[in-house]
Amino acid sequence: MDRQPQAVLIPIAVLLALLCCLLLLVSPLVAAIAAVCSLAVFLSSLIRLRRISRLRQQAMDSVFSENATAAGQLISAVNVPCMVFEASGRIIWRNQAMKKLYSGLSLSGLPQACSPKAQSQAVTIEFGGGVYQVISMPVVREHAKGLTFQYWLNRTDAEHYRRLFEERMPYVALIYVDNYEDLSADLQFRRSNVLTEVERLVSETAAKLGGIYSRYDNVRYLVVFEAEKLKLLESEQFALLEQVRTIDTGTDRHVTVSIAVGAASRLLEADTDACMAMDLCLGRGGDQAVVKRGAGYTFYGGRKQLESGQSRVRTRLFAKALRQLMETSTDVFIMGHKQPDMDCIGAALGIARCAMHINSRAYIVLDQVNPTISQAVEIIRENPIYSGMLQPPETVKAMLRPSSVLIVVDTQRATSTLAPELIENASKLVIIDHHRRSADYIENATLNYLEARVSSTSELVTETLQYFHESIRPTAFECSALLAGITVDTRHFAFNVGSRTFEAAAFLRQHGADIGMVKLMFQDDKETYSNRVEAVRNAETISPGIALSKCRDGIKNAALIAAQAADALVGIRGIEAAFVLGSEPSSISVSGRSLGRINVQVVLERIGGGGHLNMAAAQLSGVALEDAYALVKATVLLHLKELEQTGG
Repeated sequence: MDRQPQAVLIPIAVLLALLCCLLLLVSPLVAAIAAVCSLAVFLSSLIRLRRISRLRQQAMDSVFSENATAAGQLISAVNVPCMVFEASGRIIWRNQAMKKLYSGLSLSGLPQACSPKAQSQAVTIEFGGGVYQVISMPVVREHAKGLTFQYWLNRTDAEHYRRLFEERMPYVALIYVDNYEDLSADLQFRRSNVLTEVERLVSETAAKLGGIYSRYDNVRYLVVFEAEKLKLLESEQFALLEQVRTIDTGTDRHVTVSIAVGAASRLLEADTDACMAMDLCLGRGGDQAVVKRGAGYTFYGGRKQLESGQSRVRTRLFAKALRQLMETSTDVFIMGHKQPDMDCIGAALGIARCAMHINSRAYIVLDQVNPTISQAVEIIRENPIYSGMLQPPETVKAMLRPSSVLIVVDTQRATSTLAPELIENASKLVIIDHHRRSADYIENATLNYLEARVSSTSELVTETLQYFHESIRPTAFECSALLAGITVDTRHFAFNVGSRTFEAAAFLRQHGADIGMVKLMFQDDKETYSNRVEAVRNAETISPGIALSKCRDGIKNAALIAAQAADALVGIRGIEAAFVLGSEPSSISVSGRSLGRINVQVVLERIGGGGHLNMAAAQLSGVALEDAYALVKATVLLHLKELEQTGG
């Protein structure tokens, strides 16, 4: 360790000072004499040591000066670009290799990483058609301040081979025909023709990529291709998604496929990522492509309305598994999303009925009541059979036990739930949701029932009730709440409905669902109605058929009013899609509605939201209302531009 020689005088000076203090107790005169002598010795020693240090520096300088010519010749001749520059950026010296590479007089023509402010660490830059690793070191000399010595190591060949390796890495793609089971249920289905045509299209796709494929099931394929070909797939927006829809099935339904690509540096990792991407793709309803790179996902397709599936096999299996799980649990806690609507409350009541049927205690997690659920909540609180059912998140957190089960309804994202901390504390977790699966969905659930092809979570729960037990009998109020949930998410049976939706509604009607009570649940107060009308009146047409608006800042239940205003806007002639923003205390809520041409789920997914083709939402935190408005507008216009370019 380098140390100044004067440092050895510090402990001596301290000892002399203490000695003088002790002599002061004996005789002030003796102490004064000792102090003068000590000071004289200290100063003479200090002068002597400084002289020795100066002589040593001069000796070192002479060594450097004697070898300067040889060192300079070596640095100048070596084939490593080197230079010395001042703090102002002026180059004061460079060797021949640097002169060939750069002839400027200052650093202004070089990348920012070469500036005097750059840290003394290796950085990689591209310059003059090559790749270099730049290393800077400060020049520490007595008569040269603010100088930096920098040398460039050529990494062009290494970078070339690295990129070549990355381009040649094998990526794995999985291709599933995701509606084969539903098509097979139709007697007119041309099975052999469909299978032959699908394999032909998959074979052509693999040949275009210069890869190989293998069919390991009737409707499942594995494709392996080089990484550089992924750009081709993405530039074509995975053309196979549209090509298979042209196959003649003999029915009135199209063939749809799900494509999942695992992009990783090793083949095994690529295969694992492809499987994870396929799970996500199927959870989003299929008919789209998902690319997984590291922890990120990229989505393609998924712009068309999903066709409702006819098979209820999965519903029966889920209902059976849910009953078995409830029978081994002491308490059942049901939690929905923030700002719950009637779909959320109706589904929660349906699950609570399942729990009560097997004599388990059921609790619904609820914090604040908004106007959309106030009528239903009032009935729950007044009815003695639901006594103590509604509990705030703080109370539920203390009530959770290892034997309890937490059921999350109408959402699959932890950040969207009323109390994300409950998910972390739950030992048994069930997810029931009808939205397209998002990249940040809740993982590691004991059971999950994610079905993006149905209208609402209330529809899923209604079907679950039918298979939970043959003797289960939901009350008229519970049936009304479930019917209200289906009604609100289908916008009075106008969107995203299939035959199963009407079958669920018929079941609820047969068991006492009251249309008048459903109507009562949708009533608004005068203030809410007035704020909704204002948001509709102030809407801006940002593109033909696309409306954008925002609720006045500071109003109550802004998220609810934004959703209602978006619903009202798409009911106006000439408007095909609408986006409305509402300012909440901690975030900005964005509601999107569409008649079908514009996929609002794809649009709002770009800013962290999700939902369905014709009904989606997002929440933006840490941003002002005006900035959020500009962001949503830019996102919508970008989506429209992409649609125009791809002909979507």
